[in-house]
Formats: sequence, C-alpha cells, structure tokens
Amino acid sequence: MKRYPKTTTRVSQTIAGRRGIITPLAAMVMLIVMAGIALIVNRLWLDAASLEVTTCVETAVLAAGHELASDELLKEKPDFQTLMNRAEKTANKAIILNTVAGQRIGIQLTKGDNLLFGKSIPVAGTGVRQFVQTDNQPTSVQIKTHHANRLNNPVADFMSDLMQTNLGTAGAQIEASIDNNIIGVRPFENVSIPAFPLAILKNDPSGKHMETWELQIDQKQGKDEYQFDPETQTVKKGSDGIPEIRLTSKPRRGNISDANMQILDFGSKFNSEIVDQQILSGLSEQNLKDFHGQLLFDSGSIQIACSPNIEDSEQDAFQRMIAQCRICFLYDKVDATPRSFNGIADCTNMVAGRIMAIKRLDNQSCEIILQPGVITSRAVILAEINPSETDSNSAQKASKEKDNKEERQNKYIYKLYLTQ
Repeated sequence: MKRYPKTTTRVSQTIAGRRGIITPLAAMVMLIVMAGIALIVNRLWLDAASLEVTTCVETAVLAAGHELASDELLKEKPDFQTLMNRAEKTANKAIILNTVAGQRIGIQLTKGDNLLFGKSIPVAGTGVRQFVQTDNQPTSVQIKTHHANRLNNPVADFMSDLMQTNLGTAGAQIEASIDNNIIGVRPFENVSIPAFPLAILKNDPSGKHMETWELQIDQKQGKDEYQFDPETQTVKKGSDGIPEIRLTSKPRRGNISDANMQILDFGSKFNSEIVDQQILSGLSEQNLKDFHGQLLFDSGSIQIACSPNIEDSEQDAFQRMIAQCRICFLYDKVDATPRSFNGIADCTNMVAGRIMAIKRLDNQSCEIILQPGVITSRAVILAEINPSETDSNSAQKASKEKDNKEERQNKYIYKLYLTQ
C-alpha cells in the first residue's frame, strides 16, 4: 500500500498563524475607520448645532436691539435704563423660542455678564467697527454664549472623554446695532417698506395752517392726550410726554391747500383698493417701479402725485392700523393739478408715527390724530461712511462732517442690523 506524507498539521498551523495576525489588523482597521466616521459625523453634527446656536442668538440679539429703538427716545429725558431692561427681558424671551439639537438653550442672559450694551465705533482710518461697552445712550447690544452641555451628541461625548476636548460644545458672539444715519428706503423681495402712502405738511410760511409738523411736533406745541402702551401694543387716553398732530383731509367744497395731509400715489393712481393694501401692508417693489425701486432724499425733494381726499375704505384701513408705527412723509408745498382736485406734493423727508384716533368730521373731511414714533426696518438705506471721515486732517473738516452726519440723522427711523 502506497503511503503519503502527512502535512495537514503544518498547513493548519500556518493558516492559524496567519489568522492570528490578520484578525487584530482587521480589528484595528475597523476601529480606525469607525473613528474616522465618528469624527465626520461629529463634525457634521457640530456644524449643524453651531448654525442653530448662531440663529438662536441672532434672534435674541435682534430682539434686544429692537427695544433700543423705542418711542422713549422722543421724550425730553429718555430713560435708557428702562430700554435696557426691556431689551434684556425681550432677549431672554426670544432665546428660548428656538432649539439646538432638539433642546432649548438653558442660558439666562444677564446685563453686564453675557448681555452687553454699548456702541459700535468705527476705528479711525480703517472703517472697521469696534464694540465699546457703555450704558450711556447705547446703540448696540452684544450677546456672548458658550454652551457648556454636550447637547445630546453621543459621538461628541465619547470623543470628548477619550481626547479630553470639548468637541460637543457650541457657542456664539453676536452683535446688533441701530443706525439712523439714513438717506432713503428701498423694498426688496418679500420685504415691503413699513410705510403709509401718507404725506404730512411740514411747515406753512403763509400761516394758514397751524397744524404742521414743525409747530406741533418739532416745537412741541401739539396736545399730549394719548399714550401708547408697548406691553399691550394698544393706545389709551393719557399723557406720555410726546405731543400729537391733528391731520385733516380736504373738506367738502374745499381745495387741496385746505388739507394738511395728502395720500401719495405710489403706483395706485388713487385706486382705493390699492391704497388700502398699501396702508395695511406697506410699499412693495412693484409700488415704487416709477421711482426706480427706491426713495432717496440725499439729493433733494421728491415730487409725488397726491390727493387730499381720504375715501371711506381708506379710513377703515387706517382704523385697522391704529397703534402700529409706520413711516410717513413730509411735504413743504403742494401744487394743484389743473382741472383736478389732486396735485403734486414736494416731499422732503421721512418721519414715523402711529395713528392714535381717527374719525369723519361733519364737513366730510377725515381727521387723524397721529403721534410720532420710532421704527426700525431692514428696508432703510444708510448713508455710506467714508473711512477717511473718521480721520479728519483739520478741525474745520471734522466740524463739517459732523454737521452733515447730524443732518442725515433721523430720530424717527432706524436700521437694525447685525454688526458682528
């Protein structure tokens, strides 16, 4: 019988030896791959969480900045401490409305700690803005956050413990400012100008009208019979330190100069349905098509077709907007259109105000009691600041630039925007 040498044992031992080497290598490779995937997942998660944190803080800081632009600024002695307290309260309300990784941010915003008030000051010669903390007439608010929790991220938990790092934390430092150095307004897609198609007589050199913006508001000769409650967003009787002006449309058998307010034609052709919509919703890009999509007052006045009449439906629309602050326009004079009750108003500037009361008089004119107000809008166009303006070479130049800036400042209208 033929015999064959037995080699099975040696082969099995060789294969077993190879398996003993490959298995740990495969395990190490798998560990490295899984660790890489874990890091990628963690990076994606952290990016998403950071974006959510930023959005949340931006919402809070914009809400706080909105409170700094308040009707309080129109009083003889504004209470800035009240404004900052309102801003702190509003910011805390806003920050809990959003979630991060499915959790509400458990951060208490406290003035002087992670909620700072101050001014955004341009650095001389560079144009770069620097935040300076101050409680003296603040125009900027800054929120600093660092989320100490892991936000329910198991990958971050494991890697942070393994590598002694803070991979699972997310924080943000966001700043918002208000600026009233404006030259005009411009609507953009899905954002209308919060404005009434309404012009108010600024002054009357002839002395025919005493109810002008200059006399009743600027010189504070108007009655102070109404007040706006910011907590309830309602109007009630009582004095609040801000005078009102009484606006009247053209009376029956009167003429255009008898009115001290005008309805402006922003593409409406005085169609009441369109005017009503503009009163309720503001001015859109389509409405300003004839004005190249914007209203700029840096190069002088703007001539706009106007009507001294307020129809019943337009009065109803104004009635629905009581207590809502909106941009209005000032005009110096109005020229009657031949063979028409309408005219052309010479609009020189913008203001803001809220309707406190409205009624129809016996002579069929409409009377509106309007109180000045302060409004913020993204549709505001700011004047461009030349970096060289912050680094004047002479006292005369600095004085001229200061006068120009003060002339452009509008105490009724502000732009609220993120500055950091």
